[in-house]
Amino acid sequence: MPTLTINGHDVDVGDEFLKLSPEQQNATVDEIAHSMGAISKPAQNTEADRPDPLESTARAVATGVPVIGGLLNRADAATNATLAPVLNGLFSPNQQLQGDWAHRYQQALAVQNGADQQFADQHPILNTGAQIAGGIGSGLGATAKGLTLAGRFGTAGLTGARGLLARAGLAAAENSAIGGADAATRGSNVLHGAGIGAAMGAGSAAAQSIGRSDWLGQITRALSGVGIGAAGGAAGAELDGGDPLAAAVAGAAAGAGGEAANAAAKPMSAATRVFDKEAGETKADRVFSARETAAEKIANALVREGTTTADLSRGLANMGKNATLMDVSPTLAQMAGAIGTEPGRGQAYLRKATDNREAESGQRVSSLVSDAMGPRGDGDALISALDDERRAAASPLYEKALATPVQDSDELQAVMGTDAFKRAIPTAERLAQNEGRSLYARDKKGNLRLDTGNMTLQDLHYIQRAMQDHITEARPGLGIKDNELSRSIAGVRQDLLAQMDEMSPEYQQARSIYAGTSRVRDAYGEGLNAFDNSTGENHLTNEMMERKLNGYESQSERQAYLLGARQRISNIMGAARNNRQRAYTLFGIGNDNPDFENTAKLATLLSYVKSAETQEAALGAIQDEMRGRLGYSIAEPEQEEITPESVHGAENPLLNAEGELVHPDSEEGKQIIAKRMAEEQAARDEAAEELARQKAAAIEFTGPDKGRGQSVADALVRGLQAERQFGETKDEVSGNSKTARRIEGKQLIAQSEINLPNTVPSTVSKIASALANKAAGSVMRSRADAVNYEIARILASRNTSFAPTPNTGSKPASADPQARVAATLSRNPEVQKSRAITNRIAQALVTAAITQSNINGAQ
Repeated sequence: MPTLTINGHDVDVGDEFLKLSPEQQNATVDEIAHSMGAISKPAQNTEADRPDPLESTARAVATGVPVIGGLLNRADAATNATLAPVLNGLFSPNQQLQGDWAHRYQQALAVQNGADQQFADQHPILNTGAQIAGGIGSGLGATAKGLTLAGRFGTAGLTGARGLLARAGLAAAENSAIGGADAATRGSNVLHGAGIGAAMGAGSAAAQSIGRSDWLGQITRALSGVGIGAAGGAAGAELDGGDPLAAAVAGAAAGAGGEAANAAAKPMSAATRVFDKEAGETKADRVFSARETAAEKIANALVREGTTTADLSRGLANMGKNATLMDVSPTLAQMAGAIGTEPGRGQAYLRKATDNREAESGQRVSSLVSDAMGPRGDGDALISALDDERRAAASPLYEKALATPVQDSDELQAVMGTDAFKRAIPTAERLAQNEGRSLYARDKKGNLRLDTGNMTLQDLHYIQRAMQDHITEARPGLGIKDNELSRSIAGVRQDLLAQMDEMSPEYQQARSIYAGTSRVRDAYGEGLNAFDNSTGENHLTNEMMERKLNGYESQSERQAYLLGARQRISNIMGAARNNRQRAYTLFGIGNDNPDFENTAKLATLLSYVKSAETQEAALGAIQDEMRGRLGYSIAEPEQEEITPESVHGAENPLLNAEGELVHPDSEEGKQIIAKRMAEEQAARDEAAEELARQKAAAIEFTGPDKGRGQSVADALVRGLQAERQFGETKDEVSGNSKTARRIEGKQLIAQSEINLPNTVPSTVSKIASALANKAAGSVMRSRADAVNYEIARILASRNTSFAPTPNTGSKPASADPQARVAATLSRNPEVQKSRAITNRIAQALVTAAITQSNINGAQ
C-alpha cells in the first residue's frame, strides 16, 4: 500500500491512488493536506511561503511549451526522487523526501504541481501570459490548463500547398497531432486536445491567408487571432465541462497575446538586424528588413513574369557586361520606372547609374563598329596615299618608256588607219600642245603633217588618252551600259596599247601599276556605296555585293572596299561618333522589315575580308600586296637616325639611379646614353614587327569564311541592340515610359503611402487612408525609401540569384507562385543569413526559458 508524506506526516493511501491521473492525484494530496491543516488560508500566508514571482514566471513560460511543458514537472520530480537519499541531509525534515523511489517521486511531483497551482491562483493573469509566451516562443503554440492553443503555428512551411483549403487542412492536421500529444502529457482528454488543436489550426490558416503584407490585412489577422482564441477556449470548456464564458475570455486573451507577441517579435528582430550589415546599408534600412524585403519583391516580380535564372543569365550574356537586370526583364524595367518617379535614394541611385552608362554609350557604339569593321579612318588621306603610291611607282617607268621611238609594223599601220585613231589625233594634239609638244611636222612643201617618222611612245600616249575621252563622250550617260560606238573605240584603243607594250616593257609595267592601283582606288569608291539604303534600280543587293567581292582580282581591292564602307558609316554617324540612332537605322535595329539587307551584307563583306587593326596597317597591307603583285618597289622613307643627342636633352636629362644629373661626356653618362639608344632601337624593331604582323593579318585570304563573317556581324548587331535597350531603360527610369507601365510598376515596389482598397465607399476610403497616412506616413515613407533603394541596387546589378531556377526534373513545378518565391528566397545568401539569425534567436530564447525552469524546479 503506498505511503505519502504530507506536511511531515506519513499517510497510507490505497492502490487505486496510483491509477488516478496526475491532476487527480494532486487534487487528492491537496484535499488530504487541507484536511490536516497543511495548507493555510491565503490570508495566513507569510512572505516566505509565497512563490518567487520571477522563478514562477520562468516555470510558467517553460510549462506553456506544448508537449514538452507537460513533461517538465514529471522530469523534475523524477530527478529529485532519485537524488533525495544523497541530498536529504541538506534540507529540513519537513522538506525531505521519504520512502522508496515511487513515494519520493509522488511527493516531489506534488511539490512541483503545488507550486505551479499556487502561483496560478495568486497571479492568474501573469501565469496565463507566461504560458502563452512559452507556447509562442517555442514556435508551436500555447497551452494552458490542458487547453491546446496551438493555432498560431499552423501555416509554417505551407507555401507550397495549393489554396486556402489545402493550408487549412494541413494546419488542422499538424495542430491536432500536437494538441493530442500535449493533452496526453498533461493527463487531459486526448480527443478533446486533438479536436481543439485541429479547429484552431484551420482557423489560424484562414487568418494568416488574409492580407499577407498590407496594413489592413495585419489588423484583420489580429482580430481573427482574438476571435479564434475565444472560440477555441469556449469549445474546450464545453467539452471538458467547464465555464464556456470564462474560457472564451481566457481564449481571447490568449489570441490577443499571440498577436501581441508576434508584434513584439518584430522590434526584437529589428533590434538584432541593426547590427547585421548584411541586412541593409544603414541601421534604418536594417530595421525595416530592407534588403530581404527587396529580394522578396524582386523574386515575386520574376515569378509573376515567369522568368528564371537561366533566362536572366542568357539575356545578360547577349547584352554584354554593361547590361543589368532591369535591361533584360520587362517587369523589372517597370519596377525601375516606378522607382524612377519616386523621389528618394532609389531614384537617385538608378538615375545616376543610367546617366553614367548613357554618357559612354556613344563611344561604345563607335567601338562596336570599329571591332567589326576596323577603326574609323580618313578617306581623303587614304586616297591621297594610294595616288602617291601610284605616281611614285609608275612615273619613272613612264618617263623612260615615253622616249622610246615608235617601231612601224603592219599591226600599227592597221590601227592608224582606223577612224577612231584619226578622230583622236586633233584631241591628242591639244593635249600635246598643253605640254609644249606637237604631233605634227612640216614637210618639204611647208605643210603640217603627222610626223610618223619621228614619233615616240609619248605621241601615241596622247592618242590613246584621246580615245579614252571619246569613249566617255560616246556613252549616252554615266552608269549606263556602253553603246556599240564606245565599244568599238575601246577595241581600237586596246589594240594600240598592245603595240605600245611590245615596243616598251617599261610602258607595259607602268600601265599595269597605274591600272592596278586604279582598281584599288575604284574599290574604295564602290565600298562607299555598300550600305546605301536606297531601293532604286542601283540598289546593291547582298547577292550583288558577293559577286563584286568574289570578282576582285586581289585582296587589296577587298580591303579597300571594306575601308570605303567603314568610311561611309563614319560619315553617316557623324563626326561626333556618338549618333547611335543613325547606327541603329543603318543596321536595322528596331526595324521589323524582313527585306532589310544591310546586316546580311555586313556578314558577307566580313566573310571576304578581315578588318585591319589600324588604318596604317590597312594601307600598308594594300601597298605591300600591290607591290608584290605588280612587280615594283619603292624605297621606304628613312627613319630619323638614333644619335646620342636624340636620346637626351632638356626634356629627358641624363639621370643616374640615384636621380643625380650626369654629364654626357662622363663614363656614367656614356653608359646611360648607350642604354637609351639600344632601348630606342629595340622599341622601333618591336613596332616594325607588330606593324608587319598587322599588315599580314589584314591581307590574309584563303577564301570566304561565312562563319566568321556572320559571327562578327551578329556581335555588332547584339551590341547595338543592347545600347538601344540601355536607352529605353534610361527613358523608363527618367519617367518617360507609358503611364500604364509606371502605374503597374508601382504595385511591385514598396509603397510610401497607405491606400485602403476600394471595397468601401470612396469617401470613406479616402478619409481612412488620409488618417492612416497621418498616423504612419513618416514610417511608411522611410520604409519605402529603404526598400526601394535596395530594389534599385539589385535592378542595377547582374545578380540573378533572386530568379527561380528552371524546373529540370520529372516533378512538375509548383503552380503556387508563393512556393516558387519561397524556393527562390531560400537560395539567396542574404535571405538565408537573415532567417538563420532569426531562427537562432528564437531557439536561444526557448532553450533559456526551459533550462531556467528546470533549474528553478530542481532547487
